[in-house]
Amino acid sequence: AARDSGNYPSGGQRKMGTLTEFSSSPGSASSHHQRVPRRAFTLLELLFVMALIMTATYLVVAALARLTDANALNTAAQMVDDCLNDGRQDAVAQNITVEVRLYAAASGNGYQVLQLHSRNADGTEASLAAPVILPVSTVIDATASHSSLVATNAQAPPADPTDPRLNPQTRCFHFLPTGATDLAAPGPWQLTVRSAASSDPAHFPANWACLTLDPLTGRTQIYRP
Repeated sequence: AARDSGNYPSGGQRKMGTLTEFSSSPGSASSHHQRVPRRAFTLLELLFVMALIMTATYLVVAALARLTDANALNTAAQMVDDCLNDGRQDAVAQNITVEVRLYAAASGNGYQVLQLHSRNADGTEASLAAPVILPVSTVIDATASHSSLVATNAQAPPADPTDPRLNPQTRCFHFLPTGATDLAAPGPWQLTVRSAASSDPAHFPANWACLTLDPLTGRTQIYRP
């Protein structure tokens, strides 16, 4: 039978009796494939997502803050420990008396600076090293229950016009040529480093570092909770 070669409608269809035939030409529009419109986020869903992001951000920032505080406390405690050990070593190695001065913070919140001085036979004194300044976010607590070395120890350095940091709150003690200290036994004496932001003695922070000093041997030890 001869094949019908007549023209077809522009839709690419031809009718054969009751049968409608669709052309598969690339340019033809397929009427049985329709796009389903996408549903947008509702305001409630957007608010929920924003709340999740804010909560996650808060948790991350809080964790980083705790980590930063812990690192600062570790650094400050090690700086105090190194300063005291240096003072003891200088006293033994040079056969001199070394004075350790502890200076109150400018804010009045605890102590923040230490410095070693040599006490000469003629009564004069000279600094042995640059001042040790603790990280700004940390201080040595000044309460008797946490830092007896500054709260209970009444020793104060003599007048020294070369030392601009001296004030009535400055405390000191001495390492002797034997390595011992002139602090009362049995001890131990302690210094506790805490965050400078926590100044209420009734609510001592959970994160701190305590350095103990044996008055008879002059040796130190650091404790952390």
